[in-house]
Order: sequence, then structure tokens, then C-alpha cells
Amino acid sequence: MKELIDNAVEMARLDTAHIDVHPEIFNLQDTLQDVLASMQTEIDDRPIRVVCDERIPPMAFDRRLMKFAIKQLLDNALKYSSSEMPVEIQMHGKNAILTMEITDHGEGIAVEEQTQIFERFFRSPSIKAQIPGSGLGLSIAHRIVQAHSGELTVSSQPGQTTFRITLPVLKQVIP
Repeated sequence: MKELIDNAVEMARLDTAHIDVHPEIFNLQDTLQDVLASMQTEIDDRPIRVVCDERIPPMAFDRRLMKFAIKQLLDNALKYSSSEMPVEIQMHGKNAILTMEITDHGEGIAVEEQTQIFERFFRSPSIKAQIPGSGLGLSIAHRIVQAHSGELTVSSQPGQTTFRITLPVLKQVIP
């Protein structure tokens, strides 16, 4: 119950026009592991496959905000796919860009809805009655990634949806 209330408060705090980012040097792979550990109850016996480059460099980002964005994406992947199907997470760095992909093997997102998926309060009419949600999680995750000078995109087809975070690898905290 406490986690539900904390998440609701955090969503309300982040549902503003401007998100303040307080970057520090962290390893995003360690941050991902922290998110996975915090979601152990939701994950339960779900197969989660994590594939990371051996050397993901430490970089500057707001750890609290990035954890929130990753958690939203993982929560959606778990909600919108069968409990027997794996959720796959890949992380790799190349040319000063870090990419994290979270893939589920659910029904997919209709092409016409993919352009709306990051809008506030958007929920697919096909799942509104089946799966609870506010329509804010992806919008806030999108704005968090943008506040880090990155991009959050989606690609989906029947049987597979991938949310992709791309971030510049900043080696120092910029005031």
C-alpha cells in the first residue's frame, strides 16, 4: 500500500510542464538492477532476460527519475504480456550513446496508436476496460528521458513491443 501511495505522489509531482533533473554520475546497469529488485513482487516468476554490454560506462543522470522511467516501462511490459512470455532488456553503448530496450511479447500496439502512446492520459480503447492505468506513466517516462536530452520511442507489431531509451553518455555533471 505504501508503494502504491508513493508512486501516486511521485506521478503527481512529475506531471508538470517542467521536470527538474539533478544529475550525478551513476552506472545505468546498476540502476536497472535496483529497479528489478524493487519490482520483485510484480515480477514474481516471470522470465526476465537482461543482456548488457560488458562495459556500460558510468554517466551523468538523475537516478531517482531514471529509476521511475524504467519502472514505468517494465511495469507496462509485465502488464501487457502473458506471464509465460519473457520480458527482455538489452543495454548497449556505442558512439557516446547508451541504448536500453525493453521488449515484451504481448499483443502489440496498433500502428495508429503508436503516435499517441506518449500523450498524457492516452489509453488504448482496446484495453481500457481490461487493464487498469491512468495514461500518465508513459507520458512522464517520455518527459523524463527528454529532460536527460534523450529519446524514448516505441516500435510494435503483433507479438512484440519494444520501448527504446537512447541517452547521451555524459561523463560529467553539467550545472
